[in-house]
Amino acid sequence: RWISRLWSDQNWIDLIFKLQQDGYYPLLLGGSQEHEKNKYFASVTGADYKGYFGLKQFISEVDQCDVVVSAVTMGMHIAVGLKKPLILMNNIFNPKEFELYGRGEIVMPDKECHCFFSPKCKNEEYFCMEHLPPQKIFDAVKRWG
Repeated sequence: RWISRLWSDQNWIDLIFKLQQDGYYPLLLGGSQEHEKNKYFASVTGADYKGYFGLKQFISEVDQCDVVVSAVTMGMHIAVGLKKPLILMNNIFNPKEFELYGRGEIVMPDKECHCFFSPKCKNEEYFCMEHLPPQKIFDAVKRWG
C-alpha cells in the first residue's frame, strides 16, 4: 500500500549480508504481505525466516530481537512498546512525530523526499528510498546492537 516507503530487494539483501558478515543473526519478520519476499530473502541470504504469525506470536518474535530495523510499520510500534532498540527507516513522515525514548534512531535517505504522507510518491525526478544505502542502516545497527 505504501509504495513510497519500500526499500529495494537488493538493499535488503545487501544489508542482510553485511549483518551476517559482522556476526549478526538476521531474523526476517513480517505479515502475510511480506511472506513471499521474506521467503525469497531467506533463500538468497540464508537469513532465518520462520513464516508469518498472528499478533501474539509476532510480538513474541520481535521480543527475541536485540535490535529491530523497520519502516513505519506495526513492527516499529511493537519494538517501541517492548523497549527494543529500533532503527527506523523513515522517508515520508515528519521525523519529529516519532518518539523512540532514547532507544534507537531515525534514518532518512540522503536525498530529500518530496512525497510527504503519500502512499505513492508523485516525485518524477527520483525515488528517494534509492538514496538510503544499506551501509547507513548497517552503521545504525552497529551503534545500537
